[in-house]
Amino acid sequence: MFVELALVLLPLMALLSGFFDISFALFSWTTLQNAVREGCRFAITFQTTTPSGGACSGQDNCIQQVVQQYSMGLVNVAGGLIHVNYFTQAAPNTIIAAPNGNVPGNIVEVSVQAYPMQWLVPLSGTVASPFRSTSPATINVYSSDVMGGYPVGITAANPIAR
Repeated sequence: MFVELALVLLPLMALLSGFFDISFALFSWTTLQNAVREGCRFAITFQTTTPSGGACSGQDNCIQQVVQQYSMGLVNVAGGLIHVNYFTQAAPNTIIAAPNGNVPGNIVEVSVQAYPMQWLVPLSGTVASPFRSTSPATINVYSSDVMGGYPVGITAANPIAR
């Protein structure tokens, strides 16, 4: 009886933990994708106050705070995983150096890069060392859009600080 229990219980537990791991990976990916999408929407409108009403020190910081707010605690601004980059439409593969990126007509890209996956059962090492302290799997999500016109009261002579 105990042999049959062991032969059934071990694969069952492995299958259940695999379901939980895959489910959490999908949850993390969709949550972070939604967060960078909201950050991108926020960026194209040149806002400098977060939806929660907090003021920021520059538009990039506001964008990062919006991503943090919508990430349900998965990432934060201090973690260094949230990135904001600007590109021109003429050279969409070349990042624009500060402070000339956040102007109308440029492309803004908001991303979360190298978010580490935390597994429920981290059995992915070797036979001698089956448990890993860190996961080799990471999540990268991106969202980009063309920046709209300046809001009322902001002009090219009075730009928004990055």
